[in-house]
Amino acid sequence: MQKHLSFIIQLITKNLKRKSNKIMKNNFKFTLPDFPNNNFEFESNIFSGKSTLRQNGVLVEQSKEKGKPFLIKRTNDEIVKAFPKANIPDISSQALNIDGKKYPMANKLKWYEYIVGALPIGLLFSGGAIGGAIGGTATVINYTFFREETPNTNIP
Repeated sequence: MQKHLSFIIQLITKNLKRKSNKIMKNNFKFTLPDFPNNNFEFESNIFSGKSTLRQNGVLVEQSKEKGKPFLIKRTNDEIVKAFPKANIPDISSQALNIDGKKYPMANKLKWYEYIVGALPIGLLFSGGAIGGAIGGTATVINYTFFREETPNTNIP
């Protein structure tokens, strides 16, 4: 009996670890109008802020200069700087700023997904600052889940 119980606990723990790594990362697949024959994949850690960009499966170099732009190659080997920026008010998504134009990496959520996703912020009123922090974190995780279900289309 005890062996079975410890096996079940190990199985649950292993599954939770796998899911927590997925929860902490946003992953967006998209195309850009300036790069019609390229597929991009952006991955960012929600809490640490570390991010990577892949162009056709190849890791894109990230500059060390202010704003940490990604150095995307065009077909003629010209380098374009793409700055990852927060996409306000949708805090769970980001946009790439290329030559002053903002390109969202994910589709917008529907109006009701924003409302349902933000319900945990209500903990601020009953739990104070700690409740607000937990509610804010839960809101970002909710938006990540909702976005996971929405297929990304070509961004104009």
